[in-house]
Order: sequence, then C-alpha cells, then structure tokens
Amino acid sequence: MTGVGDILWSMISQYGVFGVFLVSLLGNAIPYSTIPYLIFIIIYSGTVQDPMTNVLITLAGGLGAAIGKVIVYYFGVGIRKLIPDDMKRNMEVFVRISRQSVFLAVFLFAALPLPDDILYVPLGAMRYDLVKFFIALLAGKIVITGTAVYFGYTVSWLIGNGGKVPWYIIVPVLIIISLLLTYIVAKIDWAKAVKITEEKGLWSGAKYVLDQTIKALADLFLWPYRKLRAR
Repeated sequence: MTGVGDILWSMISQYGVFGVFLVSLLGNAIPYSTIPYLIFIIIYSGTVQDPMTNVLITLAGGLGAAIGKVIVYYFGVGIRKLIPDDMKRNMEVFVRISRQSVFLAVFLFAALPLPDDILYVPLGAMRYDLVKFFIALLAGKIVITGTAVYFGYTVSWLIGNGGKVPWYIIVPVLIIISLLLTYIVAKIDWAKAVKITEEKGLWSGAKYVLDQTIKALADLFLWPYRKLRAR
C-alpha cells in the first residue's frame, strides 16, 4: 500500500474504530472517487478477534460512509444552479412519482458494490428528502460494511484455525483475497445486473452476477496461458 493507501491504513492502525470511521468518511466523500476503503476494513477486521469490536467497526464504518455520501448529496445540491429549469422540473416530477422506489434504490446502491454517486448526485440536485436519503443510505452502508467485517473476521479465523497463524501471514492473504474480490466486482456490469433484476426477477439477476463472476475468474486464471500462447 502506497500513497493514499498508506494514509488510510495508518489512520486505522493508529485510531482503531475511530480510524475506520474516518477512512469510511474519506472514502465516500469525494464524488465519483474509487478509493477502496472496504479493503482496509476487511484487513483490519481480520486482525481483530473480538466480536464486539467488530460490531463497533461495522457501525462506525457505516456511519462514516453515510456521512461521506451526504457530502456527495450536497455536491449535487451545489450543481443544481447549473441545471436548466426544464430539466429540474422533469427531475422533480420523477422523484414525486417514484418516491418509494427511490428510497429502495438509495438503499440498494449503498448496500451493494454499485457506482452509487451516479444516483446520489442527481438526487441532491433534485433535493430529494434528506432524512429519507440518510436513513436508506445508513442502512445500506451498515449492510455492506458489516459484510466486509464478517468476511475479514471469518477468513482470518479459518486461515488461523482460531488464531494459530500469526497476523503477518493472515494480512497478506486477506489483501490478496480482497484484491481478487475487487477485480471481480469491477468486471461485473452492475447496471445491467440491476436492469435484468427489474425485468426478469431476482433469480435472473443473481444468475447473471454468478455467470459474470465465473467468467471474470476464468479470464484471470487463463490470462498467463493466453499470454504464453500469444508469443
């Protein structure tokens, strides 16, 4: 980890749970940024074997991420002045018509590894209800942070067989697994997954994600072989 990664990891290492809050806030506060803050939470959770501390990590990370996205929301509010009046009216009508589905969309985009700023910036420009936005956002961010914490904790326990393997072996393994998951997430067309789910149902959407995951893994492991054949 270099540059930004060093800074984020030093925050968590030095401040613990509060560091997780800060890292989650910074990782979500910059519009359209791709800071992989969850990787650091996964790694840190793998070094913490106290369940109560992991609960605090989940809550702190979820809260920090939610506050960061509120900043993104206000970025959308700020650019509202640049949007033509007719576009503003159309956006406001859309929010009124789809009030319940917008709340669900905010939750899903927060709870899943989706590019959520493409939704949150326009919602800020539309002045979508901030309280509803924050409630859906906080719930979703707690879900995705809790998933990351549970993953880090579980993998660490399995590798260490209850703590028999030292942290300097567990941490590199967690980094490798986290990078692998990040690669898979980046390879999946999440917009298409959402569209398939809306049109054909949850099972079809899940099947598409699974198919894309298998394809991404196959491409990754076959890449050295293809490079050799190309020579």
